[in-house]
Amino acid sequence: MKFLYLWPLALLALVPVIIFMYLLKQKAEKKEVPSLFLWRETYHNIEANTPWEKLKKNWLMILQIILFLIIILALMGPFLLNLGKSTGHVILVIDNSASMNENYEGEKTRLDKAIGEACDYVKGLKNGTGMSVISSSDVATLVVSSSDDKNEVINKIKAIEPTLNAGSAEAGVEMVKTMQSQWPTLLTVCFTDSNVSMKDVPGSIVDVYKQKENVGIEYLSHGESGGNLVILAKVTNYGEKETAKEVTLYGDDQILTSQKVSLPAGESQIVYFDKVNFTGSILRAELNGNDALADDDVCYDVVSENRDIRVLLMTEKNAYIEKVLDLMEGITVIKSNDIASFDSFVTQGFDLYIFDCMMPAPEYFPQTGNVVIFDAPNKDLYQSKGEIDSALVEAESVNITQYVETMDFGAVDITAYYTPDWAAPFLTAEVTDTETDKKERMTVGFYGDYQGQKITVFGFDLHNSELPLKMEFPLLMYNIVNDNVMTGMLQQNVVYTGDGIQVNARADGALPTVTKPDGTPVQLSDYRIVFTGTDQTGVYTVSQTESHLVKDGAEFFVANFPATESFIEMTPDMNTDAETDVKKGASGDLDLKNIIIAVALALLVVEWIAYLRK
Repeated sequence: MKFLYLWPLALLALVPVIIFMYLLKQKAEKKEVPSLFLWRETYHNIEANTPWEKLKKNWLMILQIILFLIIILALMGPFLLNLGKSTGHVILVIDNSASMNENYEGEKTRLDKAIGEACDYVKGLKNGTGMSVISSSDVATLVVSSSDDKNEVINKIKAIEPTLNAGSAEAGVEMVKTMQSQWPTLLTVCFTDSNVSMKDVPGSIVDVYKQKENVGIEYLSHGESGGNLVILAKVTNYGEKETAKEVTLYGDDQILTSQKVSLPAGESQIVYFDKVNFTGSILRAELNGNDALADDDVCYDVVSENRDIRVLLMTEKNAYIEKVLDLMEGITVIKSNDIASFDSFVTQGFDLYIFDCMMPAPEYFPQTGNVVIFDAPNKDLYQSKGEIDSALVEAESVNITQYVETMDFGAVDITAYYTPDWAAPFLTAEVTDTETDKKERMTVGFYGDYQGQKITVFGFDLHNSELPLKMEFPLLMYNIVNDNVMTGMLQQNVVYTGDGIQVNARADGALPTVTKPDGTPVQLSDYRIVFTGTDQTGVYTVSQTESHLVKDGAEFFVANFPATESFIEMTPDMNTDAETDVKKGASGDLDLKNIIIAVALALLVVEWIAYLRK
């Protein structure tokens, strides 16, 4: 048998206090009796001149001392180690996703509870046992790899930081599956508040979930009506009791209005703020009072200024492209067929240039804005691989072919390309070599980022293909235009913590900088990059100097707490895997604390019965 804690032994100093209480003379009571047979005993009590009595044999005192010793033993956390089993290696998976920030008990969060249980487990392992530690939220991180130093492992566990990312221990368990072949015998212990599948992973789950009262704001959004804003917030009561809250609306840190809401247990309500006069940038809704999870009590939204997108279409005449562009809101299209005078257009700073079967001189090729090219050569950007008389063109599964991945169509007079190293194909055609009879799939359409510009190339004239006749054509063109146009550096303004956000800065300016809510600046390494440092809730500022698209040198986006982490729908005790052991503690294979407490309660009953009979 081993113990987790030795400090309760200090309580042994209180045992003499119990004995001292029985040495104190009990106050004599005056009683009238019908006989003098009891006079002798009464006389002895009257004659006692000191506050002390001779210590007598007293079963109640003995029971109380035994009970006190048992309580001390229980506080020491005794357990039987491994029950004779031998474990070659132990992997501890600790969930540090956003839901683990919820209160567990007192000032302790679920993550604090998990870390404490993991440290207790490490203390109880046999010396020399190999240990690895994985933290898990949206991704898994190897914190400790194959160490048998208990102090080192415990210090690493205590250093695990909470995150605000949506996730669970699932990512950590998946990492275990890739590691478990390294050890012939492996035990995995997963510390989490949500259900996780441990199929094919030998081990157990330590459940740190505890239901608490929590109310959160799921989202905040706005619209415009009559020159004013209409704002709504969805508030949800995740607890088991009806509660009342006040929702306060802020605009750029100034109070705009507030509204009280009463929420039955487990229900949501939309709070409307109508006719709000606000011309700033940042909206914030906040709940009053404290609950089990403070992070979801605040939610943000951005009021962004819409800007028309300017597109230059260089074409002799292409009704297919013109029709698609006309259907898109917020786009201003300038058409021209005078490619010889293109130098007068390039200085006007269009967001998107579309070249339909024509190409400007290399010295006038746009250096800012994005480009879509239909069947036009440009030796500086890409190289032709050959001509194809006719072929069946098929779409590849990439982001600009979303929802049209299964599309195919016939085309003639096609140019095949060597795919540039900066690009990826989105249209291909299978061609058979007439001499060798071998089939080869060639790129006939590609897209990618080239020195800060997005370039999309079609290897055929739309008029020489069935593509415009396909019902997928408008959707494909919408995807391409949407991927290429820039309303600013940000194409979205609201994300959840842990999500990436695409930053599209201008190549003619300085490298952009993202300033986090706590004021930490992060300079990005490229003009077009996915920023993944959204580890804080609040307002992020993206700034770039010397770019005509950046209003006042800055744009904003906000990161909100992921609503999926405010309430756990599948907790560990809902685990349906009969082979997975789910328990509340991980101090040893057989925790004796509960058994000892049960013995203590039994002795307490015996003491009470003895007292009543005395």
